[in-house]
Amino acid sequence: MHVIVRMSNGSDARDLAALRWQSRTDGERSLESYGSFVARFCNWYADALISECWFAAVAAVEEALVGCMYLRCVDTVPVPGVARRAWGYVTHAFVSEGHRNSGIGQQLLALLIKRGQILGLKELQVWPSRGAVSLYVRAGFQSPEEQRSAMAPDEASYVLPLAGLQL
Repeated sequence: MHVIVRMSNGSDARDLAALRWQSRTDGERSLESYGSFVARFCNWYADALISECWFAAVAAVEEALVGCMYLRCVDTVPVPGVARRAWGYVTHAFVSEGHRNSGIGQQLLALLIKRGQILGLKELQVWPSRGAVSLYVRAGFQSPEEQRSAMAPDEASYVLPLAGLQL
């Protein structure tokens, strides 16, 4: 099995939609027809690529996509004397069931880390599932607790979950 990992382009939209659909639960898929979802995803992906804020790494076997991982660049509010400051959010890592535990996730992540470096991002953040934590730790990601116990960062991050919060 020869796997090719590369950055995605607009021609991958339908295949990326299929992977996204495949990654969701039966309950989620029952809320919308496949055709409607693909059309909506393709529109979103076209806009995402134009924005130059979204990037997707894809893995293909014999030209069929078997995995993907996304990077969302987030600009910060301008700072005097700094032309651009941004960070990246790594999201929706997915590898088709028959191709898992073969290093594809590591390759996708490595490609997005390289893209983040090329873009000059300050840091990458991820909210992984419990089963994926080791992938990110092996790549050098640290939990907020580890970051706080090390040398104090110039700007520590904190998270406020909004679900269920009443103001």
